[in-house]
Amino acid sequence: MGVHLRKRFTEGEVVETLERYLSGEIGIKESLLLLKLKRSQFFKILGIYRTEGKAILSGEKIKPSRKLSEETEQKILKELAEEKQLIDDKDNPIRFYNYSYVKSRLEEKYAVKVSLPSIIGRAKKTVIIKKGRPGNPTIEKC
Repeated sequence: MGVHLRKRFTEGEVVETLERYLSGEIGIKESLLLLKLKRSQFFKILGIYRTEGKAILSGEKIKPSRKLSEETEQKILKELAEEKQLIDDKDNPIRFYNYSYVKSRLEEKYAVKVSLPSIIGRAKKTVIIKKGRPGNPTIEKC
């Protein structure tokens, strides 16, 4: 594996090379050789430089991955609470969460697309399922 660009060059050196490329002083081949990059990496950095005005060389991610917004979390919990009311109703034959229904409700009602494991994980964090008699678990709120 190679060494990261941020460890080989300073941001000023990278910006200078990008500026020279954009002004036409050097071509693509020379730019790739100077920065020791492949074409796709070079144009990715060039695109960031054009939009933001600086070369992003830090190790920080631009956008956090796999993170739901607080608003989405609240919507999931609201739908799970509605589902729990159905489960707690003694006149209703429903005794288990229907996570697929919760997922479809989130998509229809709020236009929020969430994976099924995310919904199940939120349900497990907020509700403890204790096993009682076989086929009759009891559900308690944390």
